[in-house]
Amino acid sequence: MYDLIVIGAGPAGVSAALYARSRGLNLLVIEQEAVGGLIGKVSLVSHFSSVKPGETGPEFAKRLQAQLEAAEIPIVYEKILKVEKTPDGFVAKARDKEFTATKLIIAAGVRPKELPIEIPNNVTIHNWALGREELVRDKTVVMNGGSDGAAKEALYLAKFAKQVHIVQDQDRLLCIAEFKEQIEAANNIEVHCSSTLTAFDVQDKKLVGVKLSSGEITDPNGLEVFAMIGLVGNTEAFAKLVNLKNSFIEAHDLPAGLFVAGDIAVKDIKQVATAVASGCQAGILAAK
Repeated sequence: MYDLIVIGAGPAGVSAALYARSRGLNLLVIEQEAVGGLIGKVSLVSHFSSVKPGETGPEFAKRLQAQLEAAEIPIVYEKILKVEKTPDGFVAKARDKEFTATKLIIAAGVRPKELPIEIPNNVTIHNWALGREELVRDKTVVMNGGSDGAAKEALYLAKFAKQVHIVQDQDRLLCIAEFKEQIEAANNIEVHCSSTLTAFDVQDKKLVGVKLSSGEITDPNGLEVFAMIGLVGNTEAFAKLVNLKNSFIEAHDLPAGLFVAGDIAVKDIKQVATAVASGCQAGILAAK
């Protein structure tokens, strides 16, 4: 049995593990996919005080990985399907393995929301721009969403695409001023406000158009669609242990020995800085 299990190896989970390890806890980090979590997939990590200029998500994730290795913190890659409270602490159950600990930190993060419309079988909706540079090169791209994250990915896609269309349901672009100014200055980005994506036009197994509530976007040579319309908490494994609000964990009234950190918690601001801070707090509290 471990002193502590940390579920999730994004900035919050890594921060929690580092602070708990420094206080002498015997701990294990369990990660479903890859160190870095959601931030490890973005085209640019911005506005975090220790980030290197121009640092991509995968580069940032490598630094998190190096910190875990330097602290000799073990990590296993498993999808946790269920967590239960036991007389001695907690048991985290994977498909064919179980992990037990006296205390547990949930830092399982979030995932992008899916588009609430029917997606044809031969249409792929992307979330992240990195690795898709050649896919979008000289093509028309639709980014559904106007958040900071959507704006950041749209700006990166515009370096390679012929045209990028940002579609959002608000009456004006709501991303931060830094990104808004870059979008307005770009000659190949068009913003469609007060508009939603409603359907797809597929011809000969090729997506050649998307229908909007305010019109349509077409290209006979094909389009690629990206979506960043919000986040969903990865809370399925913890639903019987915690109180949820719109798929996010309420951080109060948790069972003794259970802590929550990062974007999976109900909070007003979801940024790398707030994830690291909450991970620090959870790691310290778990060590007391």
